[in-house]
Amino acid sequence: MGKADFLSELTSFYQSKRKEIYSLHLAGASGLSIVTALSDLIDQIVLKAIDYLSPDALQGWGGALVAIGGYGRRERSPSSDIDLMLLIPTGDTQAATQFANELLCLLWDMKLTVGHSFRTINDCVETARQDTIIATSMLAARYIAGNQGLFDRFHKTFFSKVAYKDQRVLLEYHADSGEKATTPYLQEPNIKTSPGGLRDIHRMKWIALPRYRTSSLSELYQLGKLASLEHQGLTKAQDFLWRVRNTLHFQNADDHLTIERQEEIAPLLQFCDRRDFMRQYYISAGTIAAVSARFIRDATPKTPWYFVSRWLKRQIDPDFYILDDAIFPTTSDLHHFFEKDENCLRLFLLAKEHKKVIPGSVMEALSGQTAGNNLPQTLWPLSNRALFRRFLSTPGRIATTLRKMHQTGVLWRIIPEFSRIYCLVQESRSHFYTTDEHTFRTIEEAENLMEDQGLLGTMYAEIRRKDILHLALLLHDIGKGMGGDHSQHGAKIAQSVSSLLGYDEEERALLTFLVDRHLLFSDVAFYRDFTNEPILLTFAREVGRPETLKMLLVLTVADIRAVGPGTWTSWKWDLLLKLHEEALEALTGGGLYTKRDEMTRARLVEATQGEYPDVWRSDLLKALTPRYLSVMPFDKIKTHIAAFYRLFTKRVQVTAHYNIDSEKTEYTLYTTDAPGLFLKVTGVLVAHGLNIIGADIFTQSNGMVVDIFSVTDPNMSGPPRSEQINAIALDIQHVVEGVESIEALLKKGGRYPRSTVRVDTKIPVQIEVDNESSHAFTIIDIFAPDFPGLLYRIAQTLFDLGLSVHSARIATRLDQIVDVFYVQANQGKITHLEEIKRIKSHLKGDIERILPK
Repeated sequence: MGKADFLSELTSFYQSKRKEIYSLHLAGASGLSIVTALSDLIDQIVLKAIDYLSPDALQGWGGALVAIGGYGRRERSPSSDIDLMLLIPTGDTQAATQFANELLCLLWDMKLTVGHSFRTINDCVETARQDTIIATSMLAARYIAGNQGLFDRFHKTFFSKVAYKDQRVLLEYHADSGEKATTPYLQEPNIKTSPGGLRDIHRMKWIALPRYRTSSLSELYQLGKLASLEHQGLTKAQDFLWRVRNTLHFQNADDHLTIERQEEIAPLLQFCDRRDFMRQYYISAGTIAAVSARFIRDATPKTPWYFVSRWLKRQIDPDFYILDDAIFPTTSDLHHFFEKDENCLRLFLLAKEHKKVIPGSVMEALSGQTAGNNLPQTLWPLSNRALFRRFLSTPGRIATTLRKMHQTGVLWRIIPEFSRIYCLVQESRSHFYTTDEHTFRTIEEAENLMEDQGLLGTMYAEIRRKDILHLALLLHDIGKGMGGDHSQHGAKIAQSVSSLLGYDEEERALLTFLVDRHLLFSDVAFYRDFTNEPILLTFAREVGRPETLKMLLVLTVADIRAVGPGTWTSWKWDLLLKLHEEALEALTGGGLYTKRDEMTRARLVEATQGEYPDVWRSDLLKALTPRYLSVMPFDKIKTHIAAFYRLFTKRVQVTAHYNIDSEKTEYTLYTTDAPGLFLKVTGVLVAHGLNIIGADIFTQSNGMVVDIFSVTDPNMSGPPRSEQINAIALDIQHVVEGVESIEALLKKGGRYPRSTVRVDTKIPVQIEVDNESSHAFTIIDIFAPDFPGLLYRIAQTLFDLGLSVHSARIATRLDQIVDVFYVQANQGKITHLEEIKRIKSHLKGDIERILPK
């Protein structure tokens, strides 16, 4: 038969058999049966080609034809390469080259992709020692035709001199390769090379063969190297990935599972849509990644210290001990032991705190115990709540441990709703990972801030309730896949979970806000013009407190960084930081206190040298508060220092100045701290019918006070008369000195405001109390619609509540006030929850009662 006719006949045979195999695939045949059939088909093609060329062609020069790589393992997918090695007895390759040229031309003419090499046994040994990739391909060497004896000698020599003798090199190479993996939960994975792909199983088998003399999963299970669930899960996952890869190849696609390909092949594999298909892919890939990583870690050669440490059993708890870098329960009855939820939690908590792994046998017992056993939330006693809150409080391996809890289902016993987002596919193309993997990565990003030496790291370190922050990160996307607004769904779940964990009302409100509004910071920073004051004020009002602002910023940064590579940019950070600074200014009346304050203090030392007694000057400069130094211009501080010095001779001083540009009059009071100072000054200004537009109240740590009020007179336009300014300044002085009372001034002036000004009643009165942002003072933020006399009423209520105003920032922005008060009661912070509720209720009620109708 001529070559052309033979080629046509061989090609027809190949295509016919391939179609039969494809039909079996469409009928639902296992992935294993298809890759085996495709490998056997290539065997038939090669043998038919050899018979056509010359049945004795190989025997004539004593060579052997060997399949290597995936084809050697009989795991050939429809578009996989065919890797052949011609094993030759000597270094003379002339006969082998002639044979190979004829054979390869036939295969290439059939449009098959064939890789080939010529090697003697010595070549195989030397090349494998130099190239680990070649060595691993030879591990799968399989005889096809030719000199069987030569192949047997190769196999014995290769395994004795390379695979077994140099197995440490092979093991360490593939162990290192596995450590470079990221996550199996990628949006568009590669079915072969992505973490959790077929390559992870190959790597596992390459390690198993020299280490345990077999690469068969069943035999590894029989040897005790795979647990029962591991063996079952790995076998099922491998077959699923083979089916997926076969489907891709039959569709003339490569191994890259793009979103478009996911949509195309989902119905071909009997899935209703891409989401269901990819969930099964992620479950399979997650199983492969977890089992292979554990297997490789256990199979990797150990140092001499390992063999010593194996006998150093360390008891860390009455119920747990550490051995060989792993943590074990002391009991042998794991099933009964893990029936108690507390024992499950203690295991993971101790593994986290001691930085130890949980061995496969224990993980298997946990998985078997928790499968389908989402316990009712009412079964969680106080001890379990405390354990989980302790677990969330300290950064370090939180995300890593939560992944294990998720993998075994223990996390679902705490938060049953979390099982719903197991391997849940994200619809947005911008997301690289599944919903659950993205969630764990946000917590990792937050934990990584402990190593950040910049501003973000400082903010994260300063957050006192890290348990609430980490819980918010865990729950921020839990509402996805439920339809509608996932943030609102998540907020409801957060409310339920926070009650389960025993958080109080304020803590529950904070957690719920962080989950419900976790997109707020990025929405305003990236998509709104927050230089527009109403937008900034609405944002600040909703956040409410500086500590909440800080937590929301960290959550936002972690959320963005966890989306995937390239999503975090300096542009985004600049916008987020700018919004944080503007909002913090609105909430506290000052920005961040930094090294700038110390620099200002150093400048003052130099600028006031020789003007005042050294001891007095030194004590005063130390007494100036950080907030005062942060917000006050340098020249004004120098003016204030001069006034402070004059307090020796005049204990109350009031200055007044009209600013032509702003059309406001500024009154400045210098004195020493006394009860009701803030109330007295606001009362004088109200008695004169003035609108207080802004105020800065400062009490230095030595008791010296500088209070600055900016006012306008609604009954006149243009600059006020100097006599009027001086009269008001004198009244402030007399009231502070006790010469005159506010009540007398109000009665004499008859100008206590009964405003007819229209007030925007749509702006709600909001009172926020913050005990986190200051060590010495409770901060009260008041948001309300502006109207004449409001500040005086607030001052009166604060005084009646027994609160002393240490410092304050009063700001009227558009038609509303944003007032910040640093207060104390009995020279300390207000910490009792009932007292805080009473203060908020009184302030809100008093303001609402006098709102013009």
